[in-house]
Amino acid sequence: MVRPDEVHGVQVYELVRRSVLVQGKSVRQVSLELGIDWRTVKKMVSEPVPPGYRLNSPREKPKLGSYIEKIEQTLKEDELAPPKQRHSAMRIFERLRDEFGYDGGQTQVREHVARVKARPKEAFIPLVSIPGESETDFKESWVEIAGRREKAHCFLMVLPFSDVWFCVCYPKENAESFADGHAQAFQFFGGVSRRSVYDNAAYAVKRGSGPIKGRERNLTDSFTQLQSRFLFEAVFANTYSGNEKGSVERKVATIRSRLFVPVPKANSWEELNQRLYEKALKVKEASERFSEDAARLLPVPDYRPERLVSVKVDKLSLICFETCFYSVPTRFVGASLTLKARPFEIEIFSDKERIAGHKRCFEKGRYRTDYTHYLDLLERKPRAVRCALPVLQAGFPEEFESFRQKAEDGTSAGDRRFVGVLRLASEFGVDRVQAALAVALARGVREPSDVRLLVMRQEGGVPASLKWESPSGASSPAVSRAPLSEYGKLLEAVA
Repeated sequence: MVRPDEVHGVQVYELVRRSVLVQGKSVRQVSLELGIDWRTVKKMVSEPVPPGYRLNSPREKPKLGSYIEKIEQTLKEDELAPPKQRHSAMRIFERLRDEFGYDGGQTQVREHVARVKARPKEAFIPLVSIPGESETDFKESWVEIAGRREKAHCFLMVLPFSDVWFCVCYPKENAESFADGHAQAFQFFGGVSRRSVYDNAAYAVKRGSGPIKGRERNLTDSFTQLQSRFLFEAVFANTYSGNEKGSVERKVATIRSRLFVPVPKANSWEELNQRLYEKALKVKEASERFSEDAARLLPVPDYRPERLVSVKVDKLSLICFETCFYSVPTRFVGASLTLKARPFEIEIFSDKERIAGHKRCFEKGRYRTDYTHYLDLLERKPRAVRCALPVLQAGFPEEFESFRQKAEDGTSAGDRRFVGVLRLASEFGVDRVQAALAVALARGVREPSDVRLLVMRQEGGVPASLKWESPSGASSPAVSRAPLSEYGKLLEAVA
């Protein structure tokens, strides 16, 4: 007979079950042999492994019990609250303690909140990527442009099959940067993806038409035009379903860690985007599967994305676009014009005539002016040239200001001379006029007409002296002078 103190734990459990179920001993006999209560032996026979400690009924919670209904009500109300403004278990505990007098511990509150929130985990189906399809998204990262830290809105398109990507950064996320990103990405890939997955950005999906559910979307006009140009199929992910465009989400994290850590520094947006282009090009050239993607892409149309806006010129010869002001020639004051907006520039048209172009501003209340737009007006109002915003914004070299001070004589005549020099700068370029002004200041020249001669002499347009030579083999011309008597005859004829 086996003594019970010779075996321990699971061994006792196994011995009891084998004695009854294999050796055919009775429960009573095993109980007597091993010194185990017969009820325990019976339980061991019914369970193949020790079941562990079991509660016949949940433990009572005398302190939390009266607050359970309040906890569940709070969690139900959270379902309608914004995701980032919902209660945590700690916040519920604090409210129960401060507002309703709960004097128990936070552990019971946390356990009950976790029990209420518990739900079966979502199951997923294994998926494969199909050649010629893409995923598209915008993400934000910080960059340093010309010494100034700015938020960059990064457009990213990924071909999940080959894992080739294209990224370009913009100062602002809007419809024109969204369209321009597509155009650049398709040019980079050498074709248009047949199908692309998007999130529900406002420049693609119209707002105010009810909650976004299912797959149907009410698209904006700009996105519909983009589709019509490139002929790709657009599919929109469900809200809060980043897994539906997992390739681009993962690639965003990779790009941010590799290309934006530490914060990149560049002299301009163009320089920053050129770096990203070179990185993407290396990935494309190294990809072994890109050829399969490329074979499925659609042809790229000749298309330059832009947004058209109707604007009106005010009395300062400025138009306002997205809280910033841009100049146009003064002859268009009061006219209605068409503005073409692109991510980094704007163009202004009167009918089909391009009358102005500016780099785009993104800071509220900024002005972009061109001094050439105001030259006609300055010639009529020369006294304004000293403090004219377009002239100050032009950033002329110091030779221009030195000439203005020398030409200034307290009358409009001196200011008009400086306006004449500005006219020369618009005609010949600032650099050539700057060199001519340096000579003019040294010689004491004050008239714009003299400065013009100095400018033209730089390129040989006006020679300093004339030297005539006869063609080879030809005699020099002879000049005969009439006698003075002939002059007397003319005077008599006049008399």
